[in-house]
Amino acid sequence: MKTMTAALAGGLTLIALTAYAQEIDPEIDVNGDGFYSFPELGVAMPDLTAEDFTAMDTTGDGLLDAAEVMAAQDAGLMPVAE
Repeated sequence: MKTMTAALAGGLTLIALTAYAQEIDPEIDVNGDGFYSFPELGVAMPDLTAEDFTAMDTTGDGLLDAAEVMAAQDAGLMPVAE
């Protein structure tokens, strides 16, 4: 039973991560790593400043993941994709 539960949890995690990764626009994420870097996002948002990017980069790793993108959109710091 534990094996079945672990397999189900793993499968659901994979599905959730796949859906989560789809929030990143491949036209912006040109290297396909699943994150937006400042240079990548700067092409899509030419008025973006380093300070704005740093404010959106809540983890401080120099990249925006899907959660940070969603938070920035919710805060009005980044336009919502249509």
